[in-house]
Amino acid sequence: MIKVLFLLLAISRVNGFLDLETGWRQLELQAGVHSISSGYLDFNPLDTRIQMRLTQLRPDDDLRFGIDYEFFEEEERTSFVSSINFDWHTKPGHKSGVFLHVGEDFSDCIENNPEMLAIPSFADIDMNTDYTVELERGKVRGSFKDGCEKADDGSDTWRSWKRGMDKIRKMSVKLTDSKFLGPEFTLNDFFTMEYRLVHACPIGTFLSDRVGMCFDCEADHFSTGGFPNSCNRCPYGSYVPPGVGFSEMNCTFWYSCPGGYYQDETGRCVPCKAGHYSAGDDALFCHPCPIDSYSESGARRCTECPYGTGVGTGMGRSQDDCQELITEDSGATAVCKTVPFLQAMLVSAYCLL
Repeated sequence: MIKVLFLLLAISRVNGFLDLETGWRQLELQAGVHSISSGYLDFNPLDTRIQMRLTQLRPDDDLRFGIDYEFFEEEERTSFVSSINFDWHTKPGHKSGVFLHVGEDFSDCIENNPEMLAIPSFADIDMNTDYTVELERGKVRGSFKDGCEKADDGSDTWRSWKRGMDKIRKMSVKLTDSKFLGPEFTLNDFFTMEYRLVHACPIGTFLSDRVGMCFDCEADHFSTGGFPNSCNRCPYGSYVPPGVGFSEMNCTFWYSCPGGYYQDETGRCVPCKAGHYSAGDDALFCHPCPIDSYSESGARRCTECPYGTGVGTGMGRSQDDCQELITEDSGATAVCKTVPFLQAMLVSAYCLL
């Protein structure tokens, strides 16, 4: 127990406070300290997104702070590849900025979209896209591709940014606030900053925002994979099993059902429950098996109970439900003694002979 506690403390000290259930890590500045880093984290830009969550605790009209996402080939500052830098200033008349820094010459890709300069409550960073950064769950997307300066050697900075992705193996998150806040304040008095890494989901699944994990789409839904927070519903009347559909083409329209199935109100084929049967086609319900017969789920027809045994209508789910009819008597008297009361009501004329 002590070792586990020590390990968690070590994780929180290096990477920020970790919420084990959701994967969110919080970077928290201490009094008198104006910068904190997550340390080096394993990172693959081809299948991993960085998510950032900022929660404003109280307003301030003269607050400056920034978050840098730095990418490296290895756990060395000298292996720097590129970075994404957010620099926010809440004082009226002061401009915020979002930049992509590329290579050792620090050529900038500058974000010019005013909507991208607002302090977001939620941001996604996906280096494997042309927009790279999206805010407020996709409502605003970056335009860095069109705002990159030329590098000192005249090369295209955006292409350099994309080529550099192949080198990236590590990343770190750095939070910095202004030294002019005063000794009695820290950034955490105004904002909380959290981040987490999420991996791309396979086809037929979606990314749960609450826990940052992938779950299967439910029946009649599909997903192309990646980072969707929900699955797409199949067109009305079509069907696909859970966790299987990756496009609308997987959604099958049933014009007729096979034997042992019936069409429900949405047009899907549903198997008959045990003790029932159906010939299929356009059947809207399943029929109960006749007296003294049984069937398993999805049956096209019912099977008669062995000779000398019987079961009530729709009650036979397997041969084990067939009970012996003849005990100590024989003929009509024996049948009348062994048939259950409700069934005896149906054959009362026979029993009274």
